[in-house]
Amino acid sequence: MREAGLKEPEFTSDTFFHAVFYRNPEYSLKLTGGKKVGEKVGVTTQETTQKTTQKTTQKIIRLVTENPHITRKELADFIGITDDGVKYHLTNMQKKRLLRRVGPDKGGHWEVLK
Repeated sequence: MREAGLKEPEFTSDTFFHAVFYRNPEYSLKLTGGKKVGEKVGVTTQETTQKTTQKTTQKIIRLVTENPHITRKELADFIGITDDGVKYHLTNMQKKRLLRRVGPDKGGHWEVLK
């Protein structure tokens, strides 16, 4: 530790043994644009979620347009989200009247409305 120019480790014990090692501050929290990791950098979680949802919606519309008989499982595999995630997006898209299911779950197909 001395050779590296770092503070000596601290050793204590109560009912447990504790050792504290210090590292070079250069390798602790990285700074991004003058802010520590985890601090708000300008984009809120809500904005990020909206952008991600928009991208997922666009991917689903594109895939359904290419193959109206595509399954939820296939959509999940193509997009890289869970089956439940696809179900969530499909439900929201149906509520917004972007998509419509025509026919039964097995044998039916999707129809893009907008």
